[in-house]
Amino acid sequence: MTNYDVCVIGSGPAGGTMAKELCEGGAKVIMLEAGSKVEPYQFLSHTWPYELPYRGFRGEKQALFYPGDIAPVRYQDSDDVNVDRVRVLGGRSLHWNAVTLRYAPRDFRERSLQGIEEDWPLSYEELAPYYDRIEQIIGVCGQNDHLEILPGGDRYLPPIPMRCSEHILARTTRSMGIPLIPVRKAVLTKPYDNRPPCHYCGHCMDGCDVGSIFTTPDCMLPKARTTGNFTLRENAIARELRVDSRGRVTAVSFVDRLTKKEEEVRASVFVVCCATVESARLLLNSKSPLYPQGLGNSNGVVGRYLNGHHTAGLSMYLAELEGTPPINQDGATDHVYIPRYNQLSGKRDYAGGWGIQVNYASYMFPNQATRLKGYGAQYKKQVRDMQPGFLFLGAFGKALSISGNYVSVDPAQPDEYGIPAPVVHYRFADNDYAMRRDMTQSLLEICSKMKGTVFPDFGDSPSGFASHEVGTVRMGKDPKTSALNSFCQSHEVRNLFVTDGSCFTTSSEKNPTLTIMALSIRAADFIRRQREIGEL
Repeated sequence: MTNYDVCVIGSGPAGGTMAKELCEGGAKVIMLEAGSKVEPYQFLSHTWPYELPYRGFRGEKQALFYPGDIAPVRYQDSDDVNVDRVRVLGGRSLHWNAVTLRYAPRDFRERSLQGIEEDWPLSYEELAPYYDRIEQIIGVCGQNDHLEILPGGDRYLPPIPMRCSEHILARTTRSMGIPLIPVRKAVLTKPYDNRPPCHYCGHCMDGCDVGSIFTTPDCMLPKARTTGNFTLRENAIARELRVDSRGRVTAVSFVDRLTKKEEEVRASVFVVCCATVESARLLLNSKSPLYPQGLGNSNGVVGRYLNGHHTAGLSMYLAELEGTPPINQDGATDHVYIPRYNQLSGKRDYAGGWGIQVNYASYMFPNQATRLKGYGAQYKKQVRDMQPGFLFLGAFGKALSISGNYVSVDPAQPDEYGIPAPVVHYRFADNDYAMRRDMTQSLLEICSKMKGTVFPDFGDSPSGFASHEVGTVRMGKDPKTSALNSFCQSHEVRNLFVTDGSCFTTSSEKNPTLTIMALSIRAADFIRRQREIGEL
């Protein structure tokens, strides 16, 4: 049996980053991925709705990312949240919207500044060099807008041009003192890293067949393979991590999806990158006499502090553009972004804030058709006339990180491979409700400054997580209340690291992926140094 230097479990943004960095650092790395590769020619991204069996209403374009053997998550005593779990080489990087935002210095210091949650065990200044590195590796378009709430780098690709509706929105927000900036996305606006620029088809979340949007199979894994140090094992569903008498991980047991046989991989270091719920599930299922509550969980914190984003959105059809000749404005979904602005108006009765992503819903589908009354020629004319003025605003708000929101596993509910399935227990806090009231009111206020028809898509209660869940194997300064140190290393198990969103101490209103990859590079550097001095 081959013994590897490092075993990386998961191939999403965290896993791909770890594999590339560690292979380039000289380590022999094996990656286990529960899914399999989807070839670019298999993507249905350019297929028209009328060419699909259910006109796209049943997620046909993304069906390849969700094979039927993914164990369903059970939600127990839970509010309206949903966990997105994919099983494909590349993980969520294959169908993400690619918005890449840095956390601000204040986002790492919630306890010190607002008296809530906990401070991270590292600062923005410590992570900034790794933000720089990952932005250069993946290619990010946009610009440094010199905002305290949204720090930037200095080597972005050219920003994506604004659409007509976004110019109208910018005019409105400017009059209200609300910032609006070119979006920062891991989408190429010029040739970069041997990949072509975006051709603006408007299907960023359906798989990019030309590689203009960052994915780990297109960007990270080829670099790992070039080193000669990389081994990939697809269709390998991790069951548990096994430890020796000293409490160090020696192997990972996995089930081959095709043969249904159980196998194991041995390595010196293990990096878990399965995504927030699945990483907690793996550790909780890794029980032994030394760790009866799950691996690295003597303090009972693994699985706890589940949090992420709560969301609200609305569609608007601008009267200023109504009836104008139709043009191709599909674009790269988001072209602009509204950074958090509620802090500009003084102290609120809640902590945190929100940012607004603009037009990440595709222009292709006339969503207003399901909202309008009528039928026949006049109804069709109204739908067509409204379509050029489409404007979508989606707000992403910070949800509090509290111990009472958690992931557990249920041995009585195993998946088809006999692995106990995850159970989510989640309730929004009073702070989340207070922020949501302000957030939805602000969305409506912005739209009230423009002429048109508004269709709100929010009710009275928060919902989440928009695939942005984090926090179940969190970092922290205190080993009594956290699972990992600032290098994403287990407090209890020296050769165990967790670098996906589960390692976050708290969330902010920003999308987490860029921070996940920056933390992964930092952890990879730490692993390399520790291996050089014989500590790992």
